[in-house]
Amino acid sequence: MFKSSIPLGRIAGVPVGAHWSVLVIMVLLTELLAIRVLAPAVPGQPAWVYWAVAAGTAVTFMASLLAHEVTHALVGRHFRLRTKRITLWLLGGAAEFDAEPPTPKADALVALSGPLTSLVLGGVCYGLAEVAARLGFSWLLVTALAWLAFTNGVLAAFNLLPATPLDGGRVLRAVVWKRTGDREHGVSAAARSGRFVGGGLVVLGVLPMLYGRFDLLLMAFVGWFIMTAASTESVPGQLSGLRVADVMTPDPVVAPGWWTVHAFLDRVAANSPHRVFPVVSFEGKATGLVSLGELTRVPPDARSRTRIDKACRQLAAAPSAHPDDRLDKVAFGASPRLGRDLILVVLDERVVGVISPNDIARAIELRALDQPVRRNIPG
Repeated sequence: MFKSSIPLGRIAGVPVGAHWSVLVIMVLLTELLAIRVLAPAVPGQPAWVYWAVAAGTAVTFMASLLAHEVTHALVGRHFRLRTKRITLWLLGGAAEFDAEPPTPKADALVALSGPLTSLVLGGVCYGLAEVAARLGFSWLLVTALAWLAFTNGVLAAFNLLPATPLDGGRVLRAVVWKRTGDREHGVSAAARSGRFVGGGLVVLGVLPMLYGRFDLLLMAFVGWFIMTAASTESVPGQLSGLRVADVMTPDPVVAPGWWTVHAFLDRVAANSPHRVFPVVSFEGKATGLVSLGELTRVPPDARSRTRIDKACRQLAAAPSAHPDDRLDKVAFGASPRLGRDLILVVLDERVVGVISPNDIARAIELRALDQPVRRNIPG
């Protein structure tokens, strides 16, 4: 989902990171808790106390989000699914697997494990709040625990909405898959439901703006995200049955890694319609990927002495595939960005083709028109 994040270490062997938007939600949560939750509930305390307790509560909530995603990873591991990474971000978190669950049962159990974890954590926080209140602990602590209980409960309920990419959408996918015997039918049903639910949230968030109320604007943003993600979710199904070689552009224009940035811009980039280029070694082997946008970061006075292979993304950081790989799996895992990425098609360590976001879009549109998907013409 995310191309970059701040690394936070590993949990159970899974890399964990945080998108920069986590800082935004942490600040917003801390302000909400300090000013609108804790201060009205327990008046008369110094301001720093409210803010300290609020910050600790916000961190604990982010930890509960992480627990939600780690549970997905652990249950997925039971079904031999490897978790590539867990990323926390503005609207929660995401556990990214290297493959799809093998059966409807596995799909449903992996999806349900997250909301169940949130529900359990909510129950634990509620129990701790009750115990703290009976033992006479500070009402600031009781209020913070009660807020965590409520919020985790809401998180569990929200994630069970039958809308891709929420966990409830995964459950719906598994149910339809089980009933029809066709996973792609499940994917389509969950995507349609996601677009419907997301559209409903957008309407509910935008309508109050007509009356001068903007307090539900976040709901509209969440709905827009669900609609967008639901549309993206259906892409792998639209590419089923295709191989990488069916859509790749063969014999692409390459960037010689031993050239300087200045030489490459002058001899190749200025005369090419492309924005992203595979980088190859003197022996013709694939070594990485570079975009014009990345080359703008090289200072003008350094371009005549900076080699392309020092300014590019190395091969390990660039999406790559074999010509015979399934296109739906490759596209799902790589998610190339327009003007930033290409999927390098590599055979015997040499680039034999590339796939751009436009190539994938072309294949989807031809499928929608009931037309055969033919290999692109070089150039």
